[in-house]
Amino acid sequence: TWKQPAWLATWPAPHPTVHAGSRRTQALQPCSARGTVDDLEIQRAYTPISPANTEGYFEVLIKCYQTGLMSQCVKSWRVGDAAFWRGPFGSFCYKPNQYGELLMLAAGTGLAPMVPILQSITDNAEDETFVTLVGCFKTFEGIYLKAFLQEQARFWNVRTFFVLSQENSPEQLPWSYRDKTRFGRLGQDLVDELVGSCRRKPFALVCGSAEFTQDVARCLLSAGLAEDAYFLF
Repeated sequence: TWKQPAWLATWPAPHPTVHAGSRRTQALQPCSARGTVDDLEIQRAYTPISPANTEGYFEVLIKCYQTGLMSQCVKSWRVGDAAFWRGPFGSFCYKPNQYGELLMLAAGTGLAPMVPILQSITDNAEDETFVTLVGCFKTFEGIYLKAFLQEQARFWNVRTFFVLSQENSPEQLPWSYRDKTRFGRLGQDLVDELVGSCRRKPFALVCGSAEFTQDVARCLLSAGLAEDAYFLF
């Protein structure tokens, strides 16, 4: 069966000194890829996951779907191929120590915009922001960037949790994941628990499908966060 893989694609920047941002201000700016399938031009937006100070290239996390038009184009890419990108457009700007704690709530490839912010915090010894990152996936096998997230969770100010919607047995997970994995979906009870467990007043970042972001926004409001205390990608 076709397993809807996620690909990590690396592209050269249009100028060797182009980079995503700086350590002083982390700006998340999505870019749009353009392709053609059966003479139909299509485009999709992707958020680079490269560190803010990366120069000369950018990386994007792309999930491919069996019947997706853009996926057909992406699956045809080979090393050395050219692709049309436009952007960046829009942004979320982060400054070191701007918030006491960031509560990152991501579903699937919604993890992408969290990655450069998280890495900019752990790369900067002067940034003492606490981070609680919650990744929502269908299965343990489907968790993106496992090695990176495990590495980040070793920092004193970073916690990672996972919510798996199509698994229900902790015994099937590696020991290092059992205490930080929940089963089912991210709902009001768990959001209340996460907000309540934050070590400092949290600012929430939410990214996923439109349904996911809307549901989580309602949960955050019910958990006591103000509308200006979260950002929806």
